[in-house]
Amino acid sequence: MGITSNHKTKEHKLMRIFLVVISLLSVISCGKETKSKTETLEGTEPIVTETKEEISEEVQNAMGDLFSDQIVMEVDETVFVIDNGTNRANEDMSAGIMKMLAPQPYDIFKAKMMKEPEEQNGVTSLGIKEVELGGKKVLVQKSMTLDQTGEKMIMMMYAIPAGEKTIMISSYFMGKEESKYLPLIEKSVITAKLK
Repeated sequence: MGITSNHKTKEHKLMRIFLVVISLLSVISCGKETKSKTETLEGTEPIVTETKEEISEEVQNAMGDLFSDQIVMEVDETVFVIDNGTNRANEDMSAGIMKMLAPQPYDIFKAKMMKEPEEQNGVTSLGIKEVELGGKKVLVQKSMTLDQTGEKMIMMMYAIPAGEKTIMISSYFMGKEESKYLPLIEKSVITAKLK
């Protein structure tokens, strides 16, 4: 029974992270024009509709860019032992780090992030600011949510300029373990770069 409860807690944590990623997708997918077609029935105003194929293709392209493996960074593999390609997690999945690539320049990404609501999908923003880490300009957003057991979980999102794109490093850990994981995550952020 303990295994089932632990499994559900892991699923809950991963669901929260998924919601944050979806929120990021909404931020980074803005700015692209949606393809549409115009239909006009006799005696009516023109009706603009989006075709399913065009939307699907646009979403697929955005997802392909976002999760493509174009980023390299150092990760402490003795701590983040589970490797899923674009993300890594510790053994019990209570902490993890994920790399993504936004298809827009840093300044545009930053402006959109600054407009995000303070609470979204049960995740509360604890602040967003631009800092310098290891000589790099980095936008940092710290967020918090509660897991299924009511414990505080922290999520950190880092955005780093990368030419016409923006490197994003997202991470999560239990609030009580911040001093253990935050230095390891920031070390990965400092080393992140395009291949």
